[in-house]
Amino acid sequence: MIQVASTYAGNGDSPSPAPETRELRWIASAFESAQALRLRTGEQIRAIAIERDGRGPGPKLPDNPEALLARVRSGGGIGLAPGLGETYRNSWNEERHLLRLLTTEVARHPAWPWLEKVRGVGPSLAARLLARLDIDRAPTPSSFWSYCGLATVAAEMYRCERCGYELSLPAGRPLRAGHRTPSTGQSCPGALAPVGDGPRRVAQPRPTRGESAPYDREAKKLCYLIGISFVRQGDAYRRYYSDQRARLDASKPDWIPRRRHLTALRMTEKLFLAHLWLVWREQLGLPVTAPYGDAGHDGSSTPRPWAMVDGQASSASA
Repeated sequence: MIQVASTYAGNGDSPSPAPETRELRWIASAFESAQALRLRTGEQIRAIAIERDGRGPGPKLPDNPEALLARVRSGGGIGLAPGLGETYRNSWNEERHLLRLLTTEVARHPAWPWLEKVRGVGPSLAARLLARLDIDRAPTPSSFWSYCGLATVAAEMYRCERCGYELSLPAGRPLRAGHRTPSTGQSCPGALAPVGDGPRRVAQPRPTRGESAPYDREAKKLCYLIGISFVRQGDAYRRYYSDQRARLDASKPDWIPRRRHLTALRMTEKLFLAHLWLVWREQLGLPVTAPYGDAGHDGSSTPRPWAMVDGQASSASA
C-alpha cells in the first residue's frame, strides 16, 4: 500500500495529490497490493512443491517452480491446498488488469512523452514512481532525490594505520567493532581512528531499529530498480553509469567494487530524477533551475533530458 512521507518542501500533512498523479496513485496502490499478495502466495506454493517434491498425493509437480506457477496461472492445480492456486491465479489476473490501467493512465501524464522514450523505464516502473511524486512540492531537483532517499548526509571517516582500511560513517553512527584487511579479507587486529581531513558526505543510511525513514522507502526501491534496468538495458543512462563507474574505478581504487557500483548507480538515478523533474516542470510551465549534473566534475556539460532519448547524448566523463 502506498504511504507517502512528508519530505518535500513545507511541513504538515501531505496535501492532496496533483491532478496528474491522483488516479495513478489509486491504481498504483491497488497494483502493489495485488502484486504483494501474488508474490506471497507464489512463495507458499513453491514451499509446498519443495516439501512434497513429487512424492505426495496428486499429479507430479514440475521440477521448475516457475513452470509450476505458469501452470497455476493457466488454470492448473497444485494437488494440495487448491485455495492457494485459486488465490494466486486471481491475484495474477488482477495484477495484469491493473497494469493495463496503469499503462493507460500514465500515458496521460505530462512527463510521459519523454518518459516513454527512456530506454529501461517501462509503464509499470514509471507509473509507480510518478504516483509517489508531487511536482508542486518539489521546488528543486534535489527535492525529488531527497524524497527518494538518494540525498547525502554528513559523515565521519576512520582509518586503520595497520592495514589501511578506511570507513566512512554517517555522523553520530556508532563504530562497529573489528574490521578486515582490504587486501586479504582477514580479520585485522588494528584499531580504526578518526581522520580529521575535512567534511565528508555519504549516502543516506537506512534507518536503525525504531527510527522512521526520512524518505519514501518504496520510491527508493523503485529508483534502484530503474537504475538496475538502466545498467542492463539502458542506452544513454547506461553510458552515463559506465562513465561514472570508470571514473570511480580510477579515482577510488581503495573502495570495494560494490561501493563504486552503488555510487555510480546512485549518481545515474539522481540524474534521471533531475531530468524527470525538469521535463515535468517544463510541461506544466513551472519555474525551473539547472538540473543536477548540468556541469560535470571536470567542467564538461552533461546531456539534457531530451538529448538522452533522442540519440544525441554523448558520453560524459563527469
